[in-house]
Amino acid sequence: MTTLPPHAERTRQQSDLWSSKARTWSRWARPLEAMATRFNEILTEAAGVTPGARVLDLAGGAGEPAMTLARKVGDDGFVVSTDLVPAMLPTIRERGREAGLGGVLTVAAADMEHLPFAPASFDAVVSRFGVMFAPHTQAVADGIRRVLRPGGRTALMIWTTREASTMLEVLGTAVEAELGVEPAHPDTLGPFRFGSCTRLPDALTRAGLTGVTAETHVFSPRPRLADDFWRPQLDMSWGHRLDARPEARPAIETRIRTAFAALADAEGRVPLRAEMRVVSGVAPG
Repeated sequence: MTTLPPHAERTRQQSDLWSSKARTWSRWARPLEAMATRFNEILTEAAGVTPGARVLDLAGGAGEPAMTLARKVGDDGFVVSTDLVPAMLPTIRERGREAGLGGVLTVAAADMEHLPFAPASFDAVVSRFGVMFAPHTQAVADGIRRVLRPGGRTALMIWTTREASTMLEVLGTAVEAELGVEPAHPDTLGPFRFGSCTRLPDALTRAGLTGVTAETHVFSPRPRLADDFWRPQLDMSWGHRLDARPEARPAIETRIRTAFAALADAEGRVPLRAEMRVVSGVAPG
C-alpha cells in the first residue's frame, strides 16, 4: 500500500471533500450571483484588474469571482478560472457561455500549489475564500509570484473568524449542536485558518512580493427573515455533513430559524455582519 506524503494526503482529502460539494455549489451559483458581486468588486479593485487584463482565478468554485472578472477585463482580456476539483468546472464554463463571456472566460483543473502556467503569464492572480484550503501555503505564494508579470498584483480574500460573521456563527453553532464538532487535523484546512494570524501575508512576503497588505472589510446586510436567506450557505458549507445525517436536518433548521428570529427587527429583517480580509501584494519589477 502506497502512503502519500502528509501534504499530498491532505490535498487528496480536500479534493474528495469539494468533489462531494460540487453539485450543491452548482445549484446555488446563479441565485447567489448578486450577493457574490459585492465581494468580487472588492477583490477586483485590490488586484488592480482593468479592461484588457490577463487574470488567473484560483479555487474558482462555481464561477465567482470569475464571472465578475470576465466582465471587467472585456473582450481584450481573458480570465482563467481554476479549481482542484474538475467537477466544478462545467458550471463555470456554462455560466460564462450563457453570459456571452465564452471568448473571455476559460477553465482549467489545477492544484494551486502546482500551477501549470508559464512564468509571467498573468497581470493579476485572485482567490476568493479558497487559498486557505491549500495545505502548503508557501507553495501557493511562490506559484503566484512565478506566474505574475512584473508589476502584477495578487489579491486573496479570506474569512477572519467565525464569530465575526453572524451567519457562519449561527449556522455552525446549530450544526454542531446536533452533529458535534467535526474532527479536524491539527493544521485545520478550514475557512478561518488564516483569520487570526499573519501566515498568509508572511508567505507572500517570503515569495518576494512587495507592498503586502491585509485589509479588513465588513458587510452589514439585512435580509428578510421569511426568505430563509441562510439556506444556500448551510448547504454549501455543511451539506456534506447533513447528507450523511439527513435525519438531523429538521432539528438543525429549527435551531437556525429560532436563532435568526431572535435577532430580527420589527420589520422582520435580520441585521447581519460579515467580516473578511483581503491580502494583496505586487510582483517586483
